[in-house]
Amino acid sequence: MLNATAKKRIFSVFLTLLVSMLSLQAQIALRKVVIDPGHGGKDPGAIGPSKVQEKDVALDVSLKLGKLIEENFPDVQVIYTRSTDVFIGLAERAQVANKASADLFISIHCNAADNKQAMGIESWVLGLHKSEAALEVAKKENAAILMEDDHETKYQDFDPRDPDSYIGLALRQNVYLDQSLKFANFVQIEAVRDLKRNDRGVRQAGFMVLYRATMPAVLLELGFLSHADEEKYLNSEKGKKELAEQVYDAFATYKRSVDGVSGALKNENQSPKEETKQPEQNFVNGVQFCVQIASSSESVAVLPQNFKGVSGVEEYKDGGLYKYTVGRLAKFADAKLLQKEMIERGFESSFVVAFQDGERIDLKKALDLAKK
Repeated sequence: MLNATAKKRIFSVFLTLLVSMLSLQAQIALRKVVIDPGHGGKDPGAIGPSKVQEKDVALDVSLKLGKLIEENFPDVQVIYTRSTDVFIGLAERAQVANKASADLFISIHCNAADNKQAMGIESWVLGLHKSEAALEVAKKENAAILMEDDHETKYQDFDPRDPDSYIGLALRQNVYLDQSLKFANFVQIEAVRDLKRNDRGVRQAGFMVLYRATMPAVLLELGFLSHADEEKYLNSEKGKKELAEQVYDAFATYKRSVDGVSGALKNENQSPKEETKQPEQNFVNGVQFCVQIASSSESVAVLPQNFKGVSGVEEYKDGGLYKYTVGRLAKFADAKLLQKEMIERGFESSFVVAFQDGERIDLKKALDLAKK
């Protein structure tokens, strides 16, 4: 039987769950992101053999990531839990995001292990650890709690030694799990495909910094400072720049998916607007340019009322997501004009994609083929 304290804790989590679900349903686009550079101040985090400190790498990558987002998405507000070398408590980090009503929380870290050969990038979402190794990573990151003043009172609702705490954890993890996993997967795909980093996958564990965040939240371990070569890479300007760019690319892909799904949902009574008539097309080498206006983890009926009155929407599946395009154009310039029209009609994250004989191809390759 659960004691009174445990019952109270679980009831509190149920209330949080309900509020979070309502908040999730109300989210219409990604407009605020909180970037959380791990550790800081008196808490150096992991330290490599050459004395490189996790807190410094995390801060540098975080600031570079934030700058990329601000430059490329002026509609997105970037908020940092810290922008200098200061100590911030784990609960306070989540509070920054919650107070701002952020749409995404990204916590940046570096790893370390007794096995000096361990290397690679891994992404973590909130959940119950499925291995002792996962538990050890969570314990290491949660150890910062002990550096906080009055941590016994501040974290009385979470005790990693108490099984009742994990009942609440299991309930809370499901609210934003799908979105968190989606972003985490995008990070792994970008880092492995472009940087050829060792892929350690997407994992789950009980990180306190994620536990109190009421939005999709991911903790990124960019590499192992305990690995001599990886420590050099993580501490280099080249490494920090490349990692920031890959996380940014994952953010951009995730933002398009979030904005696309929310933009696709519209009142059923809305009547379709008259579409711009497309001229007769003469496709070169079978290349077609389309404008992608939305994506979703679930299939959406291609009806005008589901896409703000736009008719002629087509669906294709790529990377586990359903994606929605308009137009089949022979010229890239015509596709850009159609993209502008879609942006004006509310699909702010629209972008041009290319197909050859029904298969999605790289845009640069399509431009070369279309000239021949």
